[in-house]
Amino acid sequence: MSGVENLLDLGEVFDVEEEMAQGVKTVVKILAPIALEALAKAAEALLAGAVYRERATRVLSAADDDPGAVISTDTWTYCETNFATQYGYYYEGLRSQPTTGDLPVAAAEDIIVWDKTNGISDITTYLQTVFKDSLGPQDSIELSQNLGTLFADRFKEESLDWTPFSKRYNFHDGLIVDCYMVTASAHDVHDEPAGIASYCFVAYNHKA
Repeated sequence: MSGVENLLDLGEVFDVEEEMAQGVKTVVKILAPIALEALAKAAEALLAGAVYRERATRVLSAADDDPGAVISTDTWTYCETNFATQYGYYYEGLRSQPTTGDLPVAAAEDIIVWDKTNGISDITTYLQTVFKDSLGPQDSIELSQNLGTLFADRFKEESLDWTPFSKRYNFHDGLIVDCYMVTASAHDVHDEPAGIASYCFVAYNHKA
């Protein structure tokens, strides 16, 4: 799987601040400078329109002169903010409290850079490494395929604007996965197409 060694191993739930530093390095390394700056401005504009601005606790903590940090903090804060609007509870990692009362079995936020030369060439396979240790094998494969197809479709054309997306996945065994993300596509440092997905998810088991 090309490029996965450049990213944080997400086989386990991780500390947000540690992961954020890895995400920034990945984004800065792969994206062309002009795309990096444009996406940082778009991320700031995205967050400026967030309904629950009081949730934006990490926005000003990033260095304003670091586009990669702005992209990570602003898109994650936007996702966390709108996660609550969409699903009725706040994203708080494994401390999240789904409205069903069930405890999360997995939760994380991540920024993925899809790129043929430097980043993740196979999104679906990479996502399986994200979910494999915290979800059952069949659920992990199915969720990875669903999200991988979505990412691939959204990365077909260049768009330096962030596009929000949310979906609740219901599996036959009672697993529920709530996911909120923003995606964008640009060009990498080699002028090849690249896609970015910044997202958070919470997975929990619910038996009706």
